[in-house]
Amino acid sequence: MLGMLGKPQVYGLMTVCAMLGASIVTTAADPWYTEKGLASYYSKGFDGKKTASGDRFSPREMTAAHRKLPLGTKVMVENLETGEKVEVKITDRGPYADKRRRIIDLSKAAADSIGIVEQGVAPVRVTITERPPEAQKAHEDEATFFEVQVGAFEAGEQADAVLEQVKAWFPEAYIAPRDGPAGEYYRVRVGPFQSKQEAQRIANALKRGGHRVFLDEVPESALPEEAAQQASDGDHERTSPKR
Repeated sequence: MLGMLGKPQVYGLMTVCAMLGASIVTTAADPWYTEKGLASYYSKGFDGKKTASGDRFSPREMTAAHRKLPLGTKVMVENLETGEKVEVKITDRGPYADKRRRIIDLSKAAADSIGIVEQGVAPVRVTITERPPEAQKAHEDEATFFEVQVGAFEAGEQADAVLEQVKAWFPEAYIAPRDGPAGEYYRVRVGPFQSKQEAQRIANALKRGGHRVFLDEVPESALPEEAAQQASDGDHERTSPKR
């Protein structure tokens, strides 16, 4: 995971003029919104409870709560004491304790990835890496697919190793390189799937295998070319007449 990445790097800061509303403003010069504060993590007792996104919370998934960011936003969380980083999806609202200092509540899996479980809270930098799915759509009626993210890695070799593990069981796995606030990084993903239920089944199987995942919604236009072709081929197979 990004929790296994290298030491801190310098992130660009965008002008913070309009962040605290529901929408996120970016600039052509620097699209990375960053904020610093304390991270905590969900206490026991939340497993299975509904989040603000409507999904059930799982401490083994790479998700987080934020008071302002749109649900579905992906962020990179860096432990400023160790340099460890992890990419998570915002699925809930919070934290509600110590509002002046705490800016994000992580799942236990995400907190463990950057080494904050023992101490409970830690200073972090939160940087947006991807807008929510609705904001990425090319048009309102665009098709949405579902993918499972199995990890995000700064080193291609780490991503390759995880892909090799996952692909043996799930041939739909692939690596999606991305430009991030500290340079290129690599997501390992399984999909795309038309059905959220099918994607959730895969996510549950990966969690049972010890992987830390999150379920993601992806507009068709945001799929990498190879994944988009796979989705198209799947559509063709499902709509072709049976012989």
